[in-house]
Amino acid sequence: MATLIHRTLSHSHKTLHLRFFSQAALALDQSSSPSPLTYLEGFPKPDPKYAETILAIPRSTSGKSISAKERKVGRVPSIVFEQEDGQHGGNKRLISVQTNQIRKLVKHLGQSFFLSRLFDLEVRSEFGTGDLIEKVRVLPRMLHLHAGTDAPLNVTFIRAPSNALLKVDIPLVFRGEDVCPGIRKGKNIAMNFIGLDT
Repeated sequence: MATLIHRTLSHSHKTLHLRFFSQAALALDQSSSPSPLTYLEGFPKPDPKYAETILAIPRSTSGKSISAKERKVGRVPSIVFEQEDGQHGGNKRLISVQTNQIRKLVKHLGQSFFLSRLFDLEVRSEFGTGDLIEKVRVLPRMLHLHAGTDAPLNVTFIRAPSNALLKVDIPLVFRGEDVCPGIRKGKNIAMNFIGLDT
């Protein structure tokens, strides 16, 4: 006969007997206050010097010559897709972002952390003016860099409202590599990438 594993918790002068992984245990665990976030060594911390809001201006046309002109004046041609049907070009907005801002963010965060972080995107009529056209939450989906200079060539964003379910490649930071006997002998870490639906 199978036995149930019980957990006894003292909660506000009551003793609760809950099964592991039950809905009641989950609700009780979620009702407790969350622990404060701490940043691990090696993980980029938010820095006010690096703006978390990406500034953009709209553009009306696309193409090689238009993109070359945009890059010449210090802008990166970009595009923002809707989450629904984004891979088929559903509801896209052509924009241009500042090359220096994208370069600073990628240098500070690293490419993998840049592509896994949400940003506010402000679309204005011109850089430096107060005419706000649109402000949305976006996730950088693709970033193309020049092979020789690492200058950003274009960025693809996807809209990420608060209720969106997104698939994101999350970078991992390994700690203790310097004391690992296998790595000290010249071996490496085998990493398997597993998709999780949450």
